[in-house]
This record gives sequence, structure tokens and C-alpha cells, in this order.
Amino acid sequence: MFSWLIRHRGKDPAGSTATGMAEQLYAVIVAQARQPFFYRDLGMADTIPGRFELLTLHMFIVLDRLAGKGGIDEDVAQALVDVMFQDMDDVARETGVGDMGVGPRLKKLARSFRSRLEYYKEAIEGDRRGSLPEALLVIHFGEDKKQQEKAVLLAQYVRDSQAVIAGVRVEDMVAGAPLFAELPGSAG
Repeated sequence: MFSWLIRHRGKDPAGSTATGMAEQLYAVIVAQARQPFFYRDLGMADTIPGRFELLTLHMFIVLDRLAGKGGIDEDVAQALVDVMFQDMDDVARETGVGDMGVGPRLKKLARSFRSRLEYYKEAIEGDRRGSLPEALLVIHFGEDKKQQEKAVLLAQYVRDSQAVIAGVRVEDMVAGAPLFAELPGSAG
């Protein structure tokens, strides 16, 4: 399902096209994951781990759309993951993680990232792990049952975002087509 995540292609097979597209998409994904709504209205943790979780959720939405399509979609998906982890490397170094600590930290983040992608996919498909709101409650709200309503709202946002991006060509994504559902309180 996300088999391309574990393949390292080395050189971008589409030249710099896939990487350039991925960099543009990544900027949009990061901006969306940093929307105040998630932190102010849903009470998501505005911490480095909390931001990573929201970034991963938004990456899932885009990567799930690109997964298994082949061609430029698959190239952009791999480049998008590469861009994200290059950013994580840069952030680790900027926050004072020494050279010897960056590799192990990135490996741990990569395992967490892959695990989250699989967990979200299984939850959406109704796998044994439970529903999407339950997965979001565990990951984003520490299993606090008082936050169930927020987890349901976040799950609806994920499903709505998947519907928004479902038929969008990768070229149109880069050209500015909406990738995510409108957030409550956003200008429409």
C-alpha cells in the first residue's frame, strides 16, 4: 500500500520535476498543518511532537491520494517523503541535535511516520484497529474519551479532505488546486 515509502530511489527519476512539485506540495501541507484551528479550536498540542502528528496526518491525506497511481504521482509521493525528512533533518540540527543524534532520531521518526500512515489507512478501511475517530483519539488526544467529539470532527475533516483531493491531478495540486477541506471559521 505504501510500499514506495521503504524504497529509496536515490536519484529523482523524473529529474527535478518531481522534487520541485514535492517541495511546493510540502509547503502547502505544512501551512495547512499549522492552521490555528487545530491548536485553538481542537486543542491539539502545539509542541514539536504535536506538530509532527498533524504534519503526518496531512501528509497521509496527500500520500493516500498519490499511492499506487504510478508515473509522476508515485515519483512525487516518494519525493514528498524525501522532502519531509530532509526538513526533519534540518529542524533536528537547528534545535541542537548533534550529528551523531540526527540519524537515530530520524529513523525513529520514520518508523513513527510509517506506522501512522498504516494506522490511518487501516482505520479508514475499517480494519481491526477501529474507526478513524478512534485512531485520531489515540494519536492526537491521548485516548481522552472527553475529546471524542473533537476526534469525530477531525475524522470528518480528513474524510472531507480526501473527497476534495480524490480526483485532482498532481499537476493541478501544484498549480494551486485545493488539497484539503475548508476548516470551520475559514473565509469561504
